Amino acid sequence: MTGVILFRAQPFHNGHLCMIKKAVNDCKKTNSDLHIFIGSADKSGTKRNPFPIELRYHMVRNSVKEAFTEEELAHIYIHTLKDLTDETDNSHNWGRYLFIKMLKETQDPDMTIYYSDNPAIMLGWFDEDDRWLLRFKFLDRVGGLSATQVRETILHGSNLDVQDMLPPYVYENHYRTIKDILEEVERENV
Repeated sequence: MTGVILFRAQPFHNGHLCMIKKAVNDCKKTNSDLHIFIGSADKSGTKRNPFPIELRYHMVRNSVKEAFTEEELAHIYIHTLKDLTDETDNSHNWGRYLFIKMLKETQDPDMTIYYSDNPAIMLGWFDEDDRWLLRFKFLDRVGGLSATQVRETILHGSNLDVQDMLPPYVYENHYRTIKDILEEVERENV
């Protein structure tokens, strides 16, 4: 069995990190690998997807390096994933595309996908031909935390609130960059 997580990390926050920790603990029980896919790799500079993939990858990779042991890190892989279309396509075409990309990277058709949004969204991506091959584990969002909420707090909240939302590495090394990008995107979309 291989574990798979998909998120956009716009930005990478403590909810994402908590989901990874739960998946790693689950994968350890079967000595399995965890593959993290950072989606919308080809999107940036918009209100929904403000951050470039290089920044998001860097935040995820270094936060994960701080949070896990060397032994655990040996079983964690991080990949980027471009969107199939304009990101509004949540059809079975998207699910098939996602499944093929996951299969290419994991080399294991026996996958458990960890997801923390509305289960109907993810289940709707896969038709019956693909769904029977996959297992799904739906996790609660930590404190209801979402990237949209984090972006809004960075723009309009206090630094203390933001510090509780972001992994230490992200807050200490990228907070100013994240805020600058969000402010620039907001100015451009007024």
